[in-house]
Amino acid sequence: MHILFVTHYFHPEIGAPQTRILEVARLLRGRGHEVTVLTGFPNYPDGVIPEAYRGRVFQREDVDGIRVLRSVVYPAKNRGFTRRLANHASLALSCLPASLGVHDVDAVIGESPPLFTAAAAVAVARGHRAPLLLNVADLWPESAVQLGALSDPRAIRLAEWLERFCYRHARFITVPTAGMRDVLIAGGQPEERVVHLTNAVDIDRFTVEPLPDEGPPRIVYCGTVGMAQGVGTLIEAMRRLAAEDDPVELIVAGDGAERAELEEEARGLDRVRFVGRLPREEVPALIASARMTVVSLRDVPLFKDALPTKMLEYMAAGRPVIAAAAGQAADVVSSAGAGLACPPEDPEALAGAVRTLAADPALAREMGHSGRRYVEQRFSRRAFVDHLERLLERAVGPAAAARRST
Repeated sequence: MHILFVTHYFHPEIGAPQTRILEVARLLRGRGHEVTVLTGFPNYPDGVIPEAYRGRVFQREDVDGIRVLRSVVYPAKNRGFTRRLANHASLALSCLPASLGVHDVDAVIGESPPLFTAAAAVAVARGHRAPLLLNVADLWPESAVQLGALSDPRAIRLAEWLERFCYRHARFITVPTAGMRDVLIAGGQPEERVVHLTNAVDIDRFTVEPLPDEGPPRIVYCGTVGMAQGVGTLIEAMRRLAAEDDPVELIVAGDGAERAELEEEARGLDRVRFVGRLPREEVPALIASARMTVVSLRDVPLFKDALPTKMLEYMAAGRPVIAAAAGQAADVVSSAGAGLACPPEDPEALAGAVRTLAADPALAREMGHSGRRYVEQRFSRRAFVDHLERLLERAVGPAAAARRST
């Protein structure tokens, strides 16, 4: 098969969708499929296009045998509604002419959000007379409404219309959690078209190293520092721990809309460090340096169905997870015996979980090993691609036959 990804986010940017698409594309390529990625020039999350990509309208490149077609994008930081809207819309428009340079496509995999990218994937799939698999990583605009990022009634109605349009034109809609599938079906999407395709992790990227036993116990947070993640709760927990002279340190790796504000709030906390975005290949070593890891989410109803990929990476590295979250993230950590769950946006409860793991290295070690076993059995990237490949075969069969007969 020739599989075309249409995505706003891709390598060398750092983030969960970028990592997922790159790893899945590599595995599909290794199984003999032809893979093309249609995307923009990297600029997430700081709105800066690297020097090597500047001054171009279109560009072709090869990444491990994956054909990558990039088209012009209006760069914007991951903050501020108007500029981000222009950023999303610019790629959606520019990728349409770029898609004319791709031929003999059997299936299109589109990504949502952003909804503009999803809508572009609809147009690209129609142009190639290929079925569309729409991967919905986040129920947008509902998540933006619950976070307070989108409040204008007209904008909400327009976004909801665009969301329904994209869903209607997808052969299959894939979602990372069973709860998201239930929400879409309850909202009127046909049950047979909404497929639970769980998040996964490339286990081979991570080896289980012994827990470090020198220096203060280290907490590691990796990922986006934005509205949804509630990293401020972690900073407040560190403030409580510092006040009681608990010897722990925190490393926050990542970037996002709230990073600058939280760095300012953390001034005076000597054992809190923000290290910014790290190259993908440096992440396993950082996680291995931790006594414990943290995944946090805001306390909004929609996030009860969230299962952050970064949490699975922590578990794959054999590090215990503190899940400052409700719903599925907390359930997975608890049922796997992979760490401790505490209520979201509760700094005192989070500080208590840190104290527990800091005081008991044997418990931390046991939880880390349990988490590794759990992801090996349930969340491997290879199993994910097995499922995706079967879904593609179901979608492509009649559509490919119809194209060949014309």
